[in-house]
Amino acid sequence: MDSGNGFADFAKKFNSFGNQLGNNIKRVFNEGQGARRTGSSEDVLGLDAEAFREATIAGNDGGELATYVNEKLVCEAGVDFDSRPMLVFYACRMLNPDVVDYDRLLNLIQFRLDDFVESDYTVVLFAANARYNPSVKWLFTAYRRLGRKYKKNLKALYIVHPLTWVRVVMTAMNAVLSPKFAKKVRWLDTLSELAQAVPISQINIPPEVYQFNATKEVEVRVPAHARPPSRFFGVPLEQLMGVHGELGLPAPVADALDYLYTNALEVPDLFRRTPPPPTLQKVRSQYEAGGHVSVAYAVWGEHVAAAVLKTWCRELPQPIIPPHYYELIRQMPDPTVQPDQAAAYARDVILPALADPPCVSLLLAALFGLLRAVADHASVNNMTSGRLAAAWAPNFVHSSQPDVDITMCSVTRFSEAPLRARGGDDEDDDDDDVLDLAGASENRPNVVTLAKLMVDQYQTIFKPILEAAEALTKKQASAPRKPPRTTAPSGMASAVQASDEDIAALVEEMGQTTVSQMQSTGSIQTADPVRPVVTAEDITRRLKAEQEADVRGDSAAQAQDGGDEDVI
Repeated sequence: MDSGNGFADFAKKFNSFGNQLGNNIKRVFNEGQGARRTGSSEDVLGLDAEAFREATIAGNDGGELATYVNEKLVCEAGVDFDSRPMLVFYACRMLNPDVVDYDRLLNLIQFRLDDFVESDYTVVLFAANARYNPSVKWLFTAYRRLGRKYKKNLKALYIVHPLTWVRVVMTAMNAVLSPKFAKKVRWLDTLSELAQAVPISQINIPPEVYQFNATKEVEVRVPAHARPPSRFFGVPLEQLMGVHGELGLPAPVADALDYLYTNALEVPDLFRRTPPPPTLQKVRSQYEAGGHVSVAYAVWGEHVAAAVLKTWCRELPQPIIPPHYYELIRQMPDPTVQPDQAAAYARDVILPALADPPCVSLLLAALFGLLRAVADHASVNNMTSGRLAAAWAPNFVHSSQPDVDITMCSVTRFSEAPLRARGGDDEDDDDDDVLDLAGASENRPNVVTLAKLMVDQYQTIFKPILEAAEALTKKQASAPRKPPRTTAPSGMASAVQASDEDIAALVEEMGQTTVSQMQSTGSIQTADPVRPVVTAEDITRRLKAEQEADVRGDSAAQAQDGGDEDVI
């Protein structure tokens, strides 16, 4: 009886706690909405949105906090298994709220996300080993301010090493505010679980995270993700196209280009949407099935064709841009300052270097021809050259150094400000609250810069390749055709010249399978002396019979035409 009353009291207190928590959440968000209505950049500061962004980035520290957010707190990773870009948050790098303005910090995080939210993306949050935890009110404000456009295209949020309070707060917010968003959240206790969900090798994991993970598991188990042998995906480019491109574009590339050129140039957000993985797997299966050469994308749609094209490029064993050419790209003149010099550098230095084997340059010309056509319709499809470059850059690179790959594909749009000089007396190497930007990457061109330049200056950069392809086409069109077959005059059978096709057909008909030598008189001898010898007379008789059959066919057709005219 007493135990029953005790349980009833507990249930009553728990329900009271839940109601209070829900009311507090709603109250905080209502306050946040009121603050936003009265504290916008236009109403309070008299600034437009862009001016407010620039002022927030600069702050009173010359942009130092903005650089820290982009390079230490919210970092770009590679792409996940579905070719979506990944963003990584590090809670262990949160700064002291007594030193840093967390309202400005939230604005900088929001600006950082603006570079990614227009396309499908994935977020990984490492929640452990945080020295400074933001207040619950700040988390609620952040959750509310990051509205629909930030949540709509977020396909997955992986929270690694979640603490109890993080799990409680997130669960409460999702239950009260966005039950739909809760379906995108996955809680992972170890790095091995994360490796099952995303390619962990493309994420730069700090020592603090590994240290905490050691308390959860002895070692990180990374799955192999091995794929069965393929006909098209993961196959060396020179094997599919030939060293000089003599075999043409592979079927996945040719099919996608043909469909996208015809049907998708005005499709909004092309190359920024990711179809469901089962759909992509079905298309891959069609290509791998024996006997199938092409896929009808009219059944699957333009976003599937775009995703297959990106996947095929990303899975090439040798990346289109190998890592030993990264520094060559970094030395390119800045296209925003010297566009003509940058285009010449890309044409005369970078493109010839990448053409190893030569078929790479042909593939790039085909791909960027499509991207240029898409960019020409940017007013309709919203895909500018910069957005196309950001969507494609991760598919051109991969190496054993994911942090370097990430730098080469960075789309960060903040300009790096010079570090403030600190006096010797003011320096404190042991103070983690001071922003440490040592070793920050230089603001030099990368693969995104190069890709954007190749779209903008397509005709200039790819002119030599286009001219060579056009000359080859004209040469093939003007090449003389084989002369028509003629029958030798009577008594001159040995002078008949037969084509290789005629000889092969005759040899096959007579059961002769191996031809070893052709004599100057026109006769053919075999390597096996037991088999019959094909002579020039045999070939002459065969040609004469075919010519007579053609003449009879022409006569019959003329007679038919004449009969029709008589009827008319």
